Amino acid sequence: MSISKLYPNVDFYSGLIYRAMGFPTEFFPVLFAIPRMAGYLSHWCESLNDPETKIMRPQQVYTGGWLRHYMSSKERHLSSETDQLGQVSVSNATKAPSRGFQYII
Repeated sequence: MSISKLYPNVDFYSGLIYRAMGFPTEFFPVLFAIPRMAGYLSHWCESLNDPETKIMRPQQVYTGGWLRHYMSSKERHLSSETDQLGQVSVSNATKAPSRGFQYII
């Protein structure tokens, strides 16, 4: 068995503190996100003020249809093109590793 060098991040310790304060674990994702909002917003403000910013992702524009009517699954039919695109080969990730195989971390 190999020993992985995983170290806890700040959320691990924050979770311990939130738990000690009596917060339910369902609240943790929101409690982790709230302090990060200052960083998210400052990053966004910098991107607006500096047009040379290169680390922002490009704008994504949705080009699909805006309004589509719902069709029940019984009313739907697949075209031959959809059938060809929908075929996916089985991944090797689903196969059990052979004896002696070790994950390298």
